[in-house]
Amino acid sequence: MTSQPSPLERLPTGSAAFDRILGGGLPVRSLTVIAGEPGSGKTLFALQVLFHLARQGKKCLYFTTLSEPALKLIQYMQQFSFFDEGAIGKQILFIDLGSVIRTRDSEAALEAITSRVEQEEPAIVVVDSFKAMRDSLGDDAAARAFVYDLGVHMASWGAATFLVGEYTEEEMANFPVFAIADGIFRFSTRREALTAVRMVEVLKLRGADAVTGRHFFEIGREGLVFYPRVRGPDADGKPSVWSLAERTPTGIAGLDEMLGGGLPKASSTVIQGATGTGKTLLGLQFLLEGARRGEPGIHFTLEETTDQLRGITQGFGWDLREIEQRGLFSFHYVSPVELSTDAFLDRARQLVEQVGAKRAVLDSLTSMELGVPSERRFKELVYAMTKHFRAQGVTLNLNMDIAELLGSGHLSGHGISFAADNVIQLKYVELDGKLERGISVLKARGIRHATDVRRMNFTDKGIEVGEPFKGLRGVLTGLPTPLEPREP
Repeated sequence: MTSQPSPLERLPTGSAAFDRILGGGLPVRSLTVIAGEPGSGKTLFALQVLFHLARQGKKCLYFTTLSEPALKLIQYMQQFSFFDEGAIGKQILFIDLGSVIRTRDSEAALEAITSRVEQEEPAIVVVDSFKAMRDSLGDDAAARAFVYDLGVHMASWGAATFLVGEYTEEEMANFPVFAIADGIFRFSTRREALTAVRMVEVLKLRGADAVTGRHFFEIGREGLVFYPRVRGPDADGKPSVWSLAERTPTGIAGLDEMLGGGLPKASSTVIQGATGTGKTLLGLQFLLEGARRGEPGIHFTLEETTDQLRGITQGFGWDLREIEQRGLFSFHYVSPVELSTDAFLDRARQLVEQVGAKRAVLDSLTSMELGVPSERRFKELVYAMTKHFRAQGVTLNLNMDIAELLGSGHLSGHGISFAADNVIQLKYVELDGKLERGISVLKARGIRHATDVRRMNFTDKGIEVGEPFKGLRGVLTGLPTPLEPREP
C-alpha cells in the first residue's frame, strides 16, 4: 500500500486571488525571485505580504541593501490600508545591509543575514534589492554559491525567502540565481496607447500547480489587487446548468413566441444590430422581466452611463428605484477608455455572485473589444465569459454593433457567434421610403424557433414584436422587394 504524499505547507500572501494563481499560496521554505522593472510593484508586493503575515503573528525580516532605505519605505507604505505601524519593530524588522555589502565580502553578508534569521526565526525573509547585492558579489560562481548557501540556511530555519531585483529578460536567462530559485515572479507594465496595464507572471514555482500566463493587477489604496486571467470553465470545475426544459422569458411576448417560450435557462445570446435598432432597450426589458419574476439582474454597461440608462427607462414609464432598492436590478458602468478586460470580467463574475444574479446584460461587446490587444484574445474572453456565466446559472445577453445599415445580407458577429447559444439579429428595413425595424432569430441551440423576419416597433411600453413581413423577399438585406406572383 503506497502512502499519499503530504500536502505542501503554504503561506498566504494576503490576496486570495494571488493565492489561487499560486495554486494555494506561497510554499514554505521556498526561495523566490521577485523580478521586474522599476515601478512595477515588486517592493510593494513584498511588503504587502509581510504586513499580512505580521497580522497573523508571524515574524518577518526585511533586509535593505543599496536601494531605498527603510525610513523611506515606511514613509511610502503609510498611504496603504495594509500598513500597521504597530507591527514595525515587533513582527516586522527592517535591517540595513548597506555597510556590509560595501565591503564586497559575501561571507560577511551571508553571516549578517543568517545570524538574524537564527535569532528571530522568521516565517519570511526579504532581501531588497538582491540585484544590488549580487552586483557586489563578483563573478557568477561567487553569486551562485552565495544564493545556494542562503537558500539552504533559510530553508533549514523554515523561512520562505523573497529576493527582489530589477532584472532584464537577458539577466533572467543567464544569472544563476534564477536556476537555483524555487520560484520566479515577474512584474511588468505594458503600454497601450496612452494607458498602461500592470501584469504579473509566475514563471516558475516548484511543487505548486500555479496558473501560467499573465495576470493583471492594479495598485490602489489596498495595495496590489490581482485579477487572475480569465480561463475556460473546465479549469474551475464548475458544472453546467444550461437547460432546454427551463425557459427564461424575455418580457417581449412576440420574441418569446419566436423562441418557443423564451431563452433556455443559463444560455448566452448575442443580440446584434446597427446603432439605434433597439439592442439596449431589449436588454433592459429582459432584466425588468426578471425583476418582475423575482430574478435579480445586472446590467454591465460600457457605453451609456447609469444615469443615461435610468433616463431611458423613465421615458418608457419604468421606475427602477424600487426594484434597485430591493436588489433585483443593478447597473455597473465601466469606461471603455480605462478598461482592463480580464479585470472587468473577474469583477463581473464577483458582482454576479454578490447580487445572486440570474440574468445579465453586457452592453456591448463592441466596446469591450477596444480593451483587448488581439482578435484571438477577444474571442477567448467572450467564450470564457459565456461559459463561466452559464456555470453561475446566469442567462446572459451580449449586445454587439453591426456597421451595416442597409443592403447587406451577410452574417456579422465579428466571429464570436460560435461562443453563444443563440443569435438574434435586429435590422432596419426600408419600405415605401420609410425605415422600419425587423427582428429574426438566426440561431437558437437545441430548440425549434421561428425563421421569419418579424416587425419590431417601439411603443410607449417598450419593444413589441408583431407579424412577419409578408409578400416580400430579401428582408434580411434591409432592401426587400415584392414577391413575383406565381403563374397559374
